[in-house]
Amino acid sequence: MDSRLPLLTVDTVIFPGLVLPIPVTDVQGRAVVRDLVENGGELVCGALAVRDGYELGERVFRSLYGTGCAATISEITLDADDDGPVEITLTGNRRFKVAELDGSGDYLVADVEWMVESLGDDPLGTATIAIDRFRRYAAAVTEISRPGLHIADLPDDPSTLSYLMSAAMTLITPDRQKLLEAEDTTSRLVQLVGLIDTELTAIAALPSLPAIDISWSTMAPN
Repeated sequence: MDSRLPLLTVDTVIFPGLVLPIPVTDVQGRAVVRDLVENGGELVCGALAVRDGYELGERVFRSLYGTGCAATISEITLDADDDGPVEITLTGNRRFKVAELDGSGDYLVADVEWMVESLGDDPLGTATIAIDRFRRYAAAVTEISRPGLHIADLPDDPSTLSYLMSAAMTLITPDRQKLLEAEDTTSRLVQLVGLIDTELTAIAALPSLPAIDISWSTMAPN
């Protein structure tokens, strides 16, 4: 995979393996999709979550996180009036850190450093604890919201498991970003256990979570 990627700025965190429809409403995002299609080959871009932003004319200037996820575009929904993309489906691939940004063209392009997924000290033991907590979380969400959170068999691989749970939980963007940036799988699972405990406490006090519906790819995250 190339280490220079056109960037899509997105309002959520994309995780390896996550399949997610994303709206494309800004000029730069449409230009990214247009150029990828015109250039042929695999439709791969970098997805970076937005910290905050404002719009100025036809350009969107945003404060972005420095760690993102490469993603493949698998579906493009076009605008019937101008043939511009209004929604695309992204499948997360590999994590990266932005080494350098180039904003001289119609959209941002990044030179990236690929991140390797290390397992850490105790991925299997921590995964066992996280699975137990996650099943309790899924049951609590399903109890208060329909259709709730229904995921069939959980993956055996701790890294894939950690990303699936990260994507499935209802979290604010900074918490999701910290999970993406975790140093290793064990650290991510430990973070998840803490976040799940916090969410379970919140659900018990104020049961108002929305329904969850995610799609997942079986591809290896890194």
